[in-house]
Amino acid sequence: MQKIPNKFTIIKNNIIAARILRKLRWNKQIYCPYCGCIEDIRPHSNLKNGLKRYFCDNCMKTFTDLTGTIYEKTKVPLWKWVYGLIILLESTGSLSAAELSRNIEVSYPTALKMLRKIRKTLVNERFEGKLKGICESDEAWISHKKNQQILLGITERDGSVRFFPIIDRSDTSLYFPHRKYVEQGSIVCTDSFSTYNNLNVRYIHHTVNHSIGEFAWRHIYTNTIEGVWSMLKGVIRTIHHGVWKRYLQGYCDLFAFMYSHRSLSISEKLNLLISKSCQPRYCLY
Repeated sequence: MQKIPNKFTIIKNNIIAARILRKLRWNKQIYCPYCGCIEDIRPHSNLKNGLKRYFCDNCMKTFTDLTGTIYEKTKVPLWKWVYGLIILLESTGSLSAAELSRNIEVSYPTALKMLRKIRKTLVNERFEGKLKGICESDEAWISHKKNQQILLGITERDGSVRFFPIIDRSDTSLYFPHRKYVEQGSIVCTDSFSTYNNLNVRYIHHTVNHSIGEFAWRHIYTNTIEGVWSMLKGVIRTIHHGVWKRYLQGYCDLFAFMYSHRSLSISEKLNLLISKSCQPRYCLY
């Protein structure tokens, strides 16, 4: 993979930003975003901002490097999008709209909409592959008072993490996410909450009893998911100063993306994030 330039070299340079988006989106294979054709594509024209227009002989339509992405028809310069993505990936878990607006010199509502679009591109991150191996599961209350939301968190040891909003802590609410997103036969470690007992049907279920001071026994513990809760709550409390319930899932998806790909470099994470942001619109809205 080609190394991206330093973030300061793209400041106020839309041509370099367009080149980065083009290379990371197509990955040497241009396809039509309307019909999916990859063979009957030919160059059509060059645009002033460094983008290119293509023509598809199959559906007889033209498209650009930004067609079907969150960057299409945007009034924000492309260099601000790429610069903002790099700043987001360099942050610790998340980025506030106020900080983004100061760094790329846009208004606060514009920065808020940009971050909201980026978070929506990660909505399908939860459904990409099932968790397996040794997993830890726990639930937590996010926010306070009337804005409270119960989240179920499932994480692999040294792997990915998933967050799911649940209505209550009943058997159905806790069992269904495991059945859908955890591979059958995996080891699941939880606390001694009685509603987790149904996991014995499909998984190797182990528990630790926190009420009697038991927190770890050999490989059985929930310290990983407890650490994830600590980081997530710290991000929501210190960076965003609270999150509305209807937007909470987007913040959790962004944190899960940053945590699950924490071992990747900035270039690799930028490549992955831009590829997700270039999905068709019907997958995002």
